[in-house]
Amino acid sequence: MPLDVLDRLLRPLRRGTVTSGYPRRRPVVSPVTRGLPELDTVLCDATAACVDACPTSAIRVEDGEWILDAGACIYCGACAKACPVDAIRLGSQIELAVHERDDLLVVRALKVRS
Repeated sequence: MPLDVLDRLLRPLRRGTVTSGYPRRRPVVSPVTRGLPELDTVLCDATAACVDACPTSAIRVEDGEWILDAGACIYCGACAKACPVDAIRLGSQIELAVHERDDLLVVRALKVRS
């Protein structure tokens, strides 16, 4: 028993550092990893098909703005598939560490087509 406790105390010293250097070194992420949806505001026609397709209600279109709640998004890609004008694509942003909950809201002003 006492040797087991001693082994548990010394094991981390023998093994060395096992964590990454984050945030100084960004994690290596596969290029096919899904990230947050990104909106091309020029292509968007504000039909809000993405709103209806989102299973977590993370997307809203109101007052000429497209609003994504990154804290509710599950990166499923349903919004991109539902968009009739291909204005949404899944980007590469996967880091969502913020200090305030409101900082997870991504707001894009929609361009009005004439």
